[in-house]
Amino acid sequence: MIAKETAARIWNCYREIETAHKLLEKMEVLKNKYPHDPTAQKLKDAFGRAQDLQLGVPSGENSHRLFSVSPELGKSVIESHIARKQAELVDANEQARIELDLE
Repeated sequence: MIAKETAARIWNCYREIETAHKLLEKMEVLKNKYPHDPTAQKLKDAFGRAQDLQLGVPSGENSHRLFSVSPELGKSVIESHIARKQAELVDANEQARIELDLE
């Protein structure tokens, strides 16, 4: 049987990869819709205003946040995150195979 922790790792990787791909797709749609607008990749906030991305650790009293992260840099970070989660997914899948073989 696959351990609950392993299954959770696999699910988390898939969720993160899917969410990141959706974000990249949304940014690409905006870029293609407005090819001559340098702010086109900026996503909209709740009030419809174009916003740069933010990166941060938003919890606790030691929270840190970077504001006005450019879409280009944000895209690089998101792509790196996808690659890392894909590698983690390979590892988690291998762990699941090992756990199944132990039965």
